[in-house]
Amino acid sequence: MNLRVFFKSVKFGFRARRRVAIWMLVYALLFLVVSDGLTLPLQPGWFWYVILALILSTFYAILISQFRRRDMSVLKCIGWANNDVLLLVAGEVLLVTIVSFLVLLQISFEILGIFAYFFAGVPSIFQGVVDFIVIQPVSLFTTFFVILAFQIPGLLIAQRRAMSVPPMKALREE
Repeated sequence: MNLRVFFKSVKFGFRARRRVAIWMLVYALLFLVVSDGLTLPLQPGWFWYVILALILSTFYAILISQFRRRDMSVLKCIGWANNDVLLLVAGEVLLVTIVSFLVLLQISFEILGIFAYFFAGVPSIFQGVVDFIVIQPVSLFTTFFVILAFQIPGLLIAQRRAMSVPPMKALREE
């Protein structure tokens, strides 16, 4: 894997601030919902949470390949290989997934710390909020790896789309 291209794709991800910020929020909510469904012991409807993670993860990778279509055609026009072009999509997808996970993990730690410091436990008024936002570590890490694994179908579709982008598309006026 070409690490230079991968880090360049992370920089591209930071350039699309609004889209990346919105999808980080979506992924954080996805982590919350799927982690809630994958708590041990598994709930009866756990399969639907996994399907939700698959659909959103694949949709985001496809959406990124659509937004980066012009960039991909320019890079192919100057001689980049298809695998390097795929790394542009993979870097942004991984950036959003990892940062969303870390933000949610930090929020979980902060809420637990605040309640432990000020209240020496969780007041009954806030118990519902804490139950929703604070996630068991096993469930959170399981969800992280499930969502990370479900990025693969979207990346494969994005790779197929990246290979189908004609380099001359970059030179045409739109």
